[in-house]
Amino acid sequence: MVKITEEQVRRAEVNAAEKEQVRDGAAAELAANPYSELCAQRLTQEARLAAQFRANATELRAAYVAQVEEEKRRKSRPELEKAAAGEIKAAGVELAERRRAVVEAVERAQEVLVGVLAAGVEYNAAVQSHADVLAAAGLDVRGGESGGVRTVLGRCVVKVQGREYDEVSPAGLGGWLVHRVVESRLGRFNDLVVLLQWVARAVEQDSPAVVAEVSAPGRVEQPRAPRALNAFQALLGSK
Repeated sequence: MVKITEEQVRRAEVNAAEKEQVRDGAAAELAANPYSELCAQRLTQEARLAAQFRANATELRAAYVAQVEEEKRRKSRPELEKAAAGEIKAAGVELAERRRAVVEAVERAQEVLVGVLAAGVEYNAAVQSHADVLAAAGLDVRGGESGGVRTVLGRCVVKVQGREYDEVSPAGLGGWLVHRVVESRLGRFNDLVVLLQWVARAVEQDSPAVVAEVSAPGRVEQPRAPRALNAFQALLGSK
């Protein structure tokens, strides 16, 4: 990084001032010869150069000031860190503990989610097995209280004494679960809630019986955004 010196800044400002003097001289010449095209062209050129030199000097001065402030900050950093040693130590201890708690919670949640997927796969295998057995016995789901069927799309449904059991989407249930928990804790406008909303809706449509039996997680009330007032309401409120 190129270091800017105070001498460079002063020289740039002197050059800018000199160019402004030349510009002012050209303006005086044009005032004395208002119909001279040559004087007008010279003033235009000198005014452009003066503005450019002044802008360069201003930019250089700002960069120099920022450089000086950064050097002061670097020199004072050790003293600042020494003065805040207690706060730094406390932050390190607490944040390490909090991160460890986060990791442990994620580990537990991961195990639970693996269990959800495994249970869904095993449930589907049982539905398929019983559907094939009952269908082979001549019992379908269209008549009677019990039966089984494997549709042309390969989806299996079992009916046992009037109660139906159909396959679920294990991955969909995982997404629905994450959507439900995040929405209840962080609000419905969270990015992940928006991302998973269609997955959640599909599960609720395809597996309503399973969804209905799952208890709702505890909900955290989110602060409401201030209600917008129309002009008439604002006028009444100001009186």
